[in-house]
Amino acid sequence: MGMKQRQFLFGKTLTTTWPSATQIQHWNQVLRNLRARLVNQEFSTGVQRDEDTHFSQSKPWQDFSVSECVAALDEMHMALQRETAQRQELERAFQTSQTALVQAETDLDRVRGGERRARHLALHDELTSLPNRRHLLEQLGETLAHRAPDSPGLSVLYLDLDAFKAVNDTYGHGVGDKVLRITAARLRGAVRQGDTVVRLGGDEFVCLLQDVADETPLRHLCDKLMQAVSAPMKIGVLQLLVRPSIGIAICPQHGITADELLACADAAMYAAKRDGCGFAFHSAASGGDLRNKGAA
Repeated sequence: MGMKQRQFLFGKTLTTTWPSATQIQHWNQVLRNLRARLVNQEFSTGVQRDEDTHFSQSKPWQDFSVSECVAALDEMHMALQRETAQRQELERAFQTSQTALVQAETDLDRVRGGERRARHLALHDELTSLPNRRHLLEQLGETLAHRAPDSPGLSVLYLDLDAFKAVNDTYGHGVGDKVLRITAARLRGAVRQGDTVVRLGGDEFVCLLQDVADETPLRHLCDKLMQAVSAPMKIGVLQLLVRPSIGIAICPQHGITADELLACADAAMYAAKRDGCGFAFHSAASGGDLRNKGAA
């Protein structure tokens, strides 16, 4: 077989169908020819087996010259070499692809983890780890958008620490930050599971209460929040007392959008702070007047 033909055969791609069915049939004929030659040679020398006799007498076989047999064997050898090379190449490609897939999965997990961390940071307060204003607006907006007319109400509590500026001015921002972290932890512990406590910024917090729109349980909760936050805080050698003021807005009485509810709760909080009454409900029916103030 010439060099050009050998190069052509070794250059076959994985999708090339070589050897063809005709070529395989030709090789089978050559092999049968060679075996028949050997059987006949043994027969002529007196060495004979029953199965060989059956083979030699079963049907006539096509005769091939020695050069044709050698050429066919060379082709078979080349086919085996090519198939072996292709299998090795496929195994290498498989290993490379598997390694690349594992790396891609690792990179994807890293990207997803980075995205989750970035989103968490974007939606949470760095100091207290509470959800932030953006988180509140997203959650409140989604809740209100999917709220059916006959759904149970929800309430927004706007909380501010009285005279917090004096704490920062007197003891420094380090102490002030600790007061905010303690306040955040106490608020989380006082509300129900499933309710949301948010730090809006500074010393302002919001509690989003699901399925609570009656004044009686809201009064009880505000008393609980005030007691929790107003308990003495031990910070180093200091023992501080911090009092909150709370404003309450109820959906749908005081608003049906996030901005309306926050504005009403904020106004109620400032009224409670001004009057020193602890907490107050907002009344939309009386043009923004406040009613049902808590005990001072």
